[in-house]
Amino acid sequence: MLHYSLAKLGRAAGRAKGTKAELPPVQARLAGEKEYYAALRSMLAEMARETRESIIPLYQLEIERKRAQPAVTVDAEPNWFNRIGLLRMALVRIASNTVDRILNLEGLRHTENFMAAAKRALGIDIRAVVRQEDIEDYVREAIARNTSLITGLSDDLQKRIEQAVYDNSIAGNSVKTLRKTLMDQFGIADRRAKLIARDQMGKFNSDLNRIRQTQAGVTSYVWSTSHDERVRERHRKLDGKTYKWGEATGAEQGLPPGQPVQCRCIARGVVEF
Repeated sequence: MLHYSLAKLGRAAGRAKGTKAELPPVQARLAGEKEYYAALRSMLAEMARETRESIIPLYQLEIERKRAQPAVTVDAEPNWFNRIGLLRMALVRIASNTVDRILNLEGLRHTENFMAAAKRALGIDIRAVVRQEDIEDYVREAIARNTSLITGLSDDLQKRIEQAVYDNSIAGNSVKTLRKTLMDQFGIADRRAKLIARDQMGKFNSDLNRIRQTQAGVTSYVWSTSHDERVRERHRKLDGKTYKWGEATGAEQGLPPGQPVQCRCIARGVVEF
């Protein structure tokens, strides 16, 4: 990564020494979050379809067999879940590839918007010193992290499906009761998917702001909230405070803007000429 100094470039362009200016951060794009969530929902929907088409019919047959032969005590069997297990692995690959594409595109967007923000706010053209390759290592790490989260989401859902089927089978519950239990479990997975999409896209954008700012020699920033009713009280108290990059903040675990779970705050870099 090529490091440079926005302060020096600004002074060379006529900025008075000793003055300061805020570098507008690049905002997280809501469309990216929606695309991410849609990829996860598609994965969950396919798992739900497979559950309806292969597992529920087997459960129904078991119930009917028990009614016909009261002495039968066999419950749900592990091989009932073979098909959904194989499908799940394929779905994880599809969702991960989609998120890979989303993050790469968001990385490109961030680079362009960061350069445009520097030009607009400071009057400095930094295209000669900013390259997309500078963030490639980080993007790969982010992709690996998100692939792990997607895998974890699918693993957890399959375990919930299996547990629901076993529990209902042992209790002798009806198919209707099993369907209700499974709907609850899919609802939990969907809410978790939405949280992952929102949280990870926010963290991704926050990390890119930090990387681009520190690359430019910007060592401090102003904490800025979204200034709406959804801002948590703890973060509202941090609004307008200045921190050094790497310094603990007053947020959860001392994290910077955009890093606490579902945090929508941003870091406005302070350029000291």
